[in-house]
Amino acid sequence: MELFSVEQIEGWDSIYRRTLMNAVSGPRSLFLMGTIHSNGTPNLGLFFNLLHVGAHPPLLGVLFRPITVPRHSYSNLMENSECTLNLVTESMVPKAHQASANFAEHVSEFEAVGLGTEYHQGYKSPAVAESPLQMGLRPIEEYRVKANDTVLVVLKLEWMRMHPRFVSEEGFLRLELMQAAVSNGLDGYAGLARSHRYAYAKVGEPLQKKEM
Repeated sequence: MELFSVEQIEGWDSIYRRTLMNAVSGPRSLFLMGTIHSNGTPNLGLFFNLLHVGAHPPLLGVLFRPITVPRHSYSNLMENSECTLNLVTESMVPKAHQASANFAEHVSEFEAVGLGTEYHQGYKSPAVAESPLQMGLRPIEEYRVKANDTVLVVLKLEWMRMHPRFVSEEGFLRLELMQAAVSNGLDGYAGLARSHRYAYAKVGEPLQKKEM
């Protein structure tokens, strides 16, 4: 193993450094955000910076890159105060990746990449028909990260759509049954082979596996 100082890291080629730093946090969940432009054009954005904020109320956070250039998902989200988040499966990866291209505002990424739209609960923002886990959310808070001008938006869950067979009686989500994809950096993707569950850890007691 070799140790690298931050000075060395900051001196690396910018593309090399960006690629590496986007991968060091490990595999991350992969979602398509569905929004709609004021002109009625459906929009899709690919996100892997999704984080759990809380369960009561149910809150998720999404990190946006600096709003120094047009960010269609961000502007649509703030204008309409709603979005959908749609889990990406392994079979959806090529189309989901293509949706990250810089399409013009009047172009629907749904049509451009060949994904279907669905509408639920009176939302204008479309869900992705092919996704096994669809969620409708509204933004409630926004924070700017001063260190690099990224924007963290906290979203409140309003509805969720999935098949009951993908969740256990305890509420454990069977992502491997959904064939969920995860991201590894900016352009690497993988699947989930299996899940393991363990009982609540207690000091001095042997670790117990739980049934799925």
